[in-house]
Amino acid sequence: MRLLHYLEIENFKRFGEQQRIELAHPAVLIGPNNCGKTSAIQALALWSQALRTWYDTRKDSSAKERTATGLNRLNIVAVPVQRTRFFWHNTQVRTGTKDVSLVITVGVEFKGQVVALPMRFRNQGDELVYCTPGHSIIGDMELIRHAAMLKVELLYPMSGLETEEPLLQPGRIDVLLGQGQTAQVLRNLCLMVVRSSAEDWQSITSLMHRLFNVELSQPIETTRGSIELQYRQPGVKETLDVSSSGRGFQQMLLIFAYLYSHKKIILLVDEPDAHLEILRQKQVYVLLRDIASENGSQVVLVTHSEVILDEALENNLTLLLDGKADDLAGKQDIRNSLKHFGAEHYVKARERGYVLYVEGGTDVDMLRALAQRMDHPVAAAWDERINSFYVQNNYPDQDMDAELERVEGGFGITPQQHFNGLRNLLPQLKGLAILDNDGRNRKSQLNDALQVAYWKRYEAENYFITPELLRNYAMAQFPSNDLFAQQTQQAVDEVLNDLVLEQVFENAQADFDAWAQANAEVARVLWEAKTERRKLSAFAEEFFRRLSTRIGGQMLLRKGELHRLIDHVSLPSIPTEVKEKLDLLAQLFCPAASHEEVELGKS
Repeated sequence: MRLLHYLEIENFKRFGEQQRIELAHPAVLIGPNNCGKTSAIQALALWSQALRTWYDTRKDSSAKERTATGLNRLNIVAVPVQRTRFFWHNTQVRTGTKDVSLVITVGVEFKGQVVALPMRFRNQGDELVYCTPGHSIIGDMELIRHAAMLKVELLYPMSGLETEEPLLQPGRIDVLLGQGQTAQVLRNLCLMVVRSSAEDWQSITSLMHRLFNVELSQPIETTRGSIELQYRQPGVKETLDVSSSGRGFQQMLLIFAYLYSHKKIILLVDEPDAHLEILRQKQVYVLLRDIASENGSQVVLVTHSEVILDEALENNLTLLLDGKADDLAGKQDIRNSLKHFGAEHYVKARERGYVLYVEGGTDVDMLRALAQRMDHPVAAAWDERINSFYVQNNYPDQDMDAELERVEGGFGITPQQHFNGLRNLLPQLKGLAILDNDGRNRKSQLNDALQVAYWKRYEAENYFITPELLRNYAMAQFPSNDLFAQQTQQAVDEVLNDLVLEQVFENAQADFDAWAQANAEVARVLWEAKTERRKLSAFAEEFFRRLSTRIGGQMLLRKGELHRLIDHVSLPSIPTEVKEKLDLLAQLFCPAASHEEVELGKS
């Protein structure tokens, strides 16, 4: 069912200049946090309420009397703000003495055609806005009546559920839903379904049984004026209150209850995948689509889910970045390419303007720690949203960190393959790969849009891990005035010396003694020569493992935590090559940050 065909927004919240968003069923809006996704569905809700209010007020007036109608801030429950100026982009309601027009236009299907129906807003103090249909259609009351009868409803994600919920009137339910207090009305929504259609309630109970293997009881009104809703699950003798269920269970029940209690509407859903694991995310998308279609409704949803993103790519998928809209599903070349390597990679690259290729999350942590320790300029440009992609040739060990890296990256995909796929869609994309040499004498390639820089030594850890650093870090973790400080120092030295002899000098005692007795500079040169082709991250991890066995207690550092050593590194000991790598990062981050959307928006 397609009741609305497109949305155009101008000067509303995150949106400045006019942006157009195509609306199919379901229409899916994606993008990073604070990019305008929620603003877009709020714009639809505001358009609907303004149109309905204007029609109810002016429907019996003559054409000459059909002027603007006032909307009170407190009555706009779907878009709560402290002041009405917060509806306007950058809160700017006037330029000099001229009002700034806030315009929300929706393409409405009417008599077999798609007709543009704009609503214009004017600020009138902190509590009031005036709204009116656009001049081109203000006299077409048949069109306006048709559009005013379309119900646009906004549903926020499930919040914490109380153990008791009072019976509420429909008006109060709508107010609480508009405020995002979905947990206050879940039982009321279920009771609305039961009272309107036993068949619909049976559909809900069947879905909950299929998805969660529970028997959902019928909601009933208690003598306390509240609503009781219970369920039974296998292996539990007594029925449980719905508040005892998991948040994913409650989220799905909320969506089902809303879909069946609000039919023939345009349903705006903010993050329906909230609290749901991957399988449930796909299920909620399919069920939203199909149940809404059966009930004559249209769905517009906002999501961060990569599962829903890929599901929606064929149908209707809009990327929002800083208040700018890009119809991904409407671009054949983009849609076909994204099927092969996932739309989320395009979204991240489009947002940041670059891709950083490393071999895992630990590499990112080390590079950032080195930048901070050296007070390198790139540290100031580093934020939590860097667009990194993990590449490895071998499948990693089966621990939690490795599994996270597997699902976040692309094992077996080279930087060149991944970058070329994205660059076909984003011609001005920049790429940098900082990769381990692994003792293979790999040569850097720094001439193209994708620069590939290899560490000359085995890996990044080889540039700061030394026996002296490991010794100093280990001793810093124990009180110096402890009764067992001397024994701890002896244990650290013995474990470290045994490991160096075994793994670095391959049990050649004479070579080890020569290194141990040499002056600091000679010892450093010998260490670097002997370890250039050795994996010092494994060496360090083994040291902490043996030390924990020797003195008891947990390992001081584990794999993935070795970047913590960098705070203890002497600055003069950090080789020049590290600064060269950080310089490359600065060249990648800083220009991209200055023209992320300006340049990439042209593509």
